[in-house]
Amino acid sequence: MNGRRGVDELTTALGALSMVLALIGSIFSLSPLGWIALIIVAVALNRVFSTNIAARERENDKFRELTAKLPFGQGGASHAGSGSRGSASDFDRKKRTAQKMWENRKTTMYFKCKNCGQMLSVPRGKGRIRVTCPRCGTKVEKKS
Repeated sequence: MNGRRGVDELTTALGALSMVLALIGSIFSLSPLGWIALIIVAVALNRVFSTNIAARERENDKFRELTAKLPFGQGGASHAGSGSRGSASDFDRKKRTAQKMWENRKTTMYFKCKNCGQMLSVPRGKGRIRVTCPRCGTKVEKKS
Protein backbone atom coordinates (compact mmCIF):
# COMPACT_ATOMS: atom_id res chain seq x y z
CA MET A 1 0.00 0.00 0.00
CA ASN A 2 3.01 2.31 -0.21
CA GLY A 3 2.10 5.35 -2.27
CA ARG A 4 -1.60 4.50 -2.18
CA ARG A 5 -4.44 6.60 -0.78
CA GLY A 6 -5.97 4.05 1.58
CA VAL A 7 -9.36 4.27 3.28
CA ASP A 8 -10.80 7.70 4.15
CA GLU A 9 -14.22 9.04 5.16
CA LEU A 10 -15.62 9.11 1.62
CA THR A 11 -14.52 5.53 0.95
CA THR A 12 -16.12 4.39 4.19
CA ALA A 13 -19.36 6.18 3.31
CA LEU A 14 -19.35 4.61 -0.17
CA GLY A 15 -18.89 1.16 1.37
CA ALA A 16 -21.76 1.73 3.80
CA LEU A 17 -24.00 3.03 1.00
CA SER A 18 -23.24 0.00 -1.16
CA MET A 19 -24.05 -2.37 1.72
CA VAL A 20 -27.38 -0.63 2.35
CA LEU A 21 -28.26 -0.73 -1.36
CA ALA A 22 -27.29 -4.41 -1.62
CA LEU A 23 -29.36 -5.24 1.46
CA ILE A 24 -32.43 -3.38 0.17
CA GLY A 25 -31.96 -4.97 -3.25
CA SER A 26 -31.82 -8.47 -1.79
CA ILE A 27 -34.77 -7.94 0.56
CA PHE A 28 -37.06 -6.56 -2.15
CA SER A 29 -35.63 -8.64 -5.03
CA LEU A 30 -34.41 -5.59 -6.94
CA SER A 31 -31.39 -6.76 -8.92
CA PRO A 32 -30.54 -3.26 -10.30
CA LEU A 33 -29.77 -2.11 -6.75
CA GLY A 34 -27.29 -4.96 -6.42
CA TRP A 35 -25.54 -3.86 -9.60
CA ILE A 36 -25.45 -0.24 -8.43
CA ALA A 37 -23.97 -1.42 -5.11
CA LEU A 38 -21.31 -3.37 -7.01
CA ILE A 39 -20.38 -0.28 -9.05
CA ILE A 40 -20.12 1.80 -5.86
CA VAL A 41 -17.82 -0.83 -4.32
CA ALA A 42 -15.65 -0.67 -7.45
CA VAL A 43 -15.40 3.12 -7.14
CA ALA A 44 -14.49 2.78 -3.45
CA LEU A 45 -11.78 0.23 -4.22
CA ASN A 46 -10.46 2.49 -6.98
CA ARG A 47 -10.15 5.27 -4.38
CA VAL A 48 -8.38 2.96 -1.91
CA PHE A 49 -5.73 1.82 -4.40
CA SER A 50 -5.34 5.18 -6.17
CA THR A 51 -1.88 6.70 -6.43
CA ASN A 52 -3.30 10.16 -7.24
CA ILE A 53 -3.40 11.17 -3.59
CA ALA A 54 -3.97 14.90 -4.21
CA ALA A 55 -7.15 14.29 -6.24
CA ARG A 56 -8.50 11.82 -3.64
CA GLU A 57 -7.81 14.34 -0.85
CA ARG A 58 -9.72 17.04 -2.74
CA GLU A 59 -12.66 14.66 -3.18
CA ASN A 60 -12.56 13.71 0.51
CA ASP A 61 -12.36 17.38 1.59
CA LYS A 62 -15.40 18.19 -0.57
CA PHE A 63 -17.24 15.24 1.02
CA ARG A 64 -16.33 16.53 4.51
CA GLU A 65 -17.64 19.99 3.63
CA LEU A 66 -20.93 18.51 2.44
CA THR A 67 -21.38 16.24 5.47
CA ALA A 68 -20.46 19.03 7.91
CA LYS A 69 -23.60 20.88 6.79
CA LEU A 70 -25.81 17.91 7.71
CA PRO A 71 -27.15 17.68 11.28
CA PHE A 72 -25.60 14.21 11.66
CA GLY A 73 -22.37 15.18 9.86
CA GLN A 74 -18.87 14.56 11.11
CA GLY A 75 -18.23 17.17 13.75
CA GLY A 76 -20.96 19.65 12.88
CA ALA A 77 -20.39 23.21 11.70
CA SER A 78 -16.82 23.43 13.04
CA HIS A 79 -15.66 21.16 10.18
CA ALA A 80 -16.86 23.47 7.41
CA GLY A 81 -14.16 25.55 5.79
CA SER A 82 -11.22 24.10 7.69
CA GLY A 83 -8.32 22.39 5.99
CA SER A 84 -7.82 18.65 5.89
CA ARG A 85 -5.09 18.63 8.53
CA GLY A 86 -7.08 20.81 10.94
CA SER A 87 -10.17 18.72 10.40
CA ALA A 88 -8.30 15.49 11.03
CA SER A 89 -6.80 16.72 14.30
CA ASP A 90 -10.19 18.15 15.34
CA PHE A 91 -11.79 14.79 14.56
CA ASP A 92 -9.06 12.98 16.55
CA ARG A 93 -9.62 15.29 19.54
CA LYS A 94 -13.37 14.65 19.46
CA LYS A 95 -12.73 10.92 19.22
CA ARG A 96 -10.44 11.00 22.29
CA THR A 97 -13.02 13.03 24.20
CA ALA A 98 -15.77 10.56 23.32
CA GLN A 99 -13.58 7.65 24.44
CA LYS A 100 -12.84 9.39 27.74
CA MET A 101 -16.53 10.09 28.29
CA TRP A 102 -17.37 6.44 27.59
CA GLU A 103 -14.72 5.17 30.01
CA ASN A 104 -15.91 7.50 32.80
CA ARG A 105 -19.65 7.10 32.15
CA LYS A 106 -20.32 5.35 35.48
CA THR A 107 -18.62 7.94 37.69
CA THR A 108 -19.03 11.21 35.74
CA MET A 109 -21.95 12.97 34.07
CA TYR A 110 -21.28 15.21 31.06
CA PHE A 111 -23.40 18.02 29.63
CA LYS A 112 -22.98 21.18 27.58
CA CYS A 113 -23.31 24.73 28.85
CA LYS A 114 -26.47 26.25 27.39
CA ASN A 115 -24.77 29.63 26.98
CA CYS A 116 -21.40 28.87 25.33
CA GLY A 117 -21.46 25.13 24.49
CA GLN A 118 -18.51 24.23 26.77
CA MET A 119 -18.53 20.55 27.78
CA LEU A 120 -18.91 20.29 31.56
CA SER A 121 -18.40 17.25 33.78
CA VAL A 122 -19.77 16.58 37.26
CA PRO A 123 -19.52 13.54 39.54
CA ARG A 124 -22.53 11.22 39.46
CA GLY A 125 -24.70 10.54 42.50
CA LYS A 126 -24.27 13.87 44.33
CA GLY A 127 -27.93 14.92 44.02
CA ARG A 128 -28.84 18.44 42.83
CA ILE A 129 -25.70 20.53 42.46
CA ARG A 130 -24.97 24.00 41.15
CA VAL A 131 -22.41 24.01 38.33
CA THR A 132 -20.57 27.12 37.13
CA CYS A 133 -19.22 27.13 33.58
CA PRO A 134 -15.49 27.96 33.63
CA ARG A 135 -15.66 29.63 30.22
CA CYS A 136 -18.63 32.01 30.53
CA GLY A 137 -19.52 31.90 34.25
CA THR A 138 -23.12 30.75 33.71
CA LYS A 139 -24.54 28.96 36.76
CA VAL A 140 -26.78 25.95 36.17
CA GLU A 141 -28.45 23.67 38.69
CA LYS A 142 -28.28 20.04 37.59
CA LYS A 143 -29.14 16.67 39.06
CA SER A 144 -26.16 14.37 39.01
